[in-house]
Amino acid sequence: MTVLREIPRPGVALITINRPDKLNSIDPATDLLLREAWAWAEQAYDVRCIILTGTEKSFCAGGDIAQLLPDLRRRNEINADDGTFCGLTRVYPTRKPIIAAVNGMAFGGGLELALASDIRIASAKAKFGLPEVQVGVLAGAGGVTRLPRFIAPAIAAEMLLTGEAIDADTALRAGLVSRVVPPEQLMETAFRIATRIAANAPLAIVRTLELIRKSRSLSLADSLDMERASLQYLLASADAKEGIAAFSEKRVPAFTGH
Repeated sequence: MTVLREIPRPGVALITINRPDKLNSIDPATDLLLREAWAWAEQAYDVRCIILTGTEKSFCAGGDIAQLLPDLRRRNEINADDGTFCGLTRVYPTRKPIIAAVNGMAFGGGLELALASDIRIASAKAKFGLPEVQVGVLAGAGGVTRLPRFIAPAIAAEMLLTGEAIDADTALRAGLVSRVVPPEQLMETAFRIATRIAANAPLAIVRTLELIRKSRSLSLADSLDMERASLQYLLASADAKEGIAAFSEKRVPAFTGH
């Protein structure tokens, strides 16, 4: 299988791109398997956070040009392109947080998958790039749109227009990733963050994540209105009552997602 999926820790799903001989580049079959993996994680009641990574030395080298581009051209010709890459880059396929654990090369569509994730952490050996202009196309799965929103526009423009990659430390300084860790600590760090998220109140996580994702495209006033409405909704939830009681009683809360 070119996409592996498992629940290795309580509350945490791990989705792994598994084409190491092709630097984990995406062919049409792998694209489909990733779409199925998001649906699996979303429907799994016991999953509260998702980690995306790649096998061996590459996170994802983007689309397998020899296979994916002809398929995309064919879908364009019959007006069947849904505008998404691996089911992630156009519309979020899950209400659960996604952590991209970037273990190596994240080029082209690989960086676009990381950009569509909610949290990005990187191995010290990771590299990030959008080289599409070097082969006559552009980063059309969210790269051109998201990168200038997430990092300084001048840095984004340089990456997009030259097609040159940056290393992990540069990505950290630019705000593209939240942490850079030694390669051998990457997955344990990802699991630690995911486990901490999974321990929080599920409804609060869903509402907070929805605001994080939507606030970039809302006015400040609309975002503040949505934030207040979400707070009012959560205050009436059983989880909020349990959380406040557990805090007062100095015990671990038992959240149910209600």
